[in-house]
Amino acid sequence: MEIQLWQYLIVFLLIGFAGFIDSIAGGGGLISVPTYLAMGMPAELILGTNKCVSSTGATFAVFRYIRSRTIIWQTVIYAIVAALVGSAIGASFSTYLSKHLIFTLLLIVIPILLYLQARKMPALSSRLELTRRQIVSRAILAGFFLGGYDGLFGPGTGTFLLLAFMMFLHMATREASANARIVNYASNVSAFIYFLIQGRIFWPVAVMAVFASILGNWLGSGLVLNNADRVVVPVFRFVLSLLMLKCSYDLIFT
Repeated sequence: MEIQLWQYLIVFLLIGFAGFIDSIAGGGGLISVPTYLAMGMPAELILGTNKCVSSTGATFAVFRYIRSRTIIWQTVIYAIVAALVGSAIGASFSTYLSKHLIFTLLLIVIPILLYLQARKMPALSSRLELTRRQIVSRAILAGFFLGGYDGLFGPGTGTFLLLAFMMFLHMATREASANARIVNYASNVSAFIYFLIQGRIFWPVAVMAVFASILGNWLGSGLVLNNADRVVVPVFRFVLSLLMLKCSYDLIFT
């Protein structure tokens, strides 16, 4: 596969934008995967390349969130473990569930999610009203079911985690974005290791795209830490709208 200089430039810009979006509200794969498809990358290498690039770039956003002490480890660790278990189970069922059905369900679910997000979120003080048992059980349920979705299908997992942490764990926007990112990051790293072992990464593109993803993740995480309330919600809505368009397109044309 011969790649022209102009293709590298376009990939750099789009993958950088995908990393930027991903670090704020998840959903970067909705931009990066079509980018790889459009440039003619072999289909069997797209997912591995995407996981390699997004996981490496996300490392810098996660590091920034950890350094800022935004991660609530006593809560998020349960969600991480549950997401890894759920992702493995979801992946095992992925061959039995029709993608047509998944697209249809998402077209029903996404407008509901947008409506729920538009409603007033629980006050931050209400998190103090949750018992330790409630916090742990909700973190496990969110991690397990959304990790299962990630293994089964994938697009928008980080965005769904963001909403779950805001609604059910009553996290502030800044906290929800950071903690959702690290849960999604854990499942992505495990997938990246699998694809690396299988040799399903297109390195001529991945090496360059990693730098674009790092830049995008660094800029996006900085905006979350400094101005989360103004940044996260618009990006959240953008990602879900993009996911709706993708599902509609795939239902009609594939």
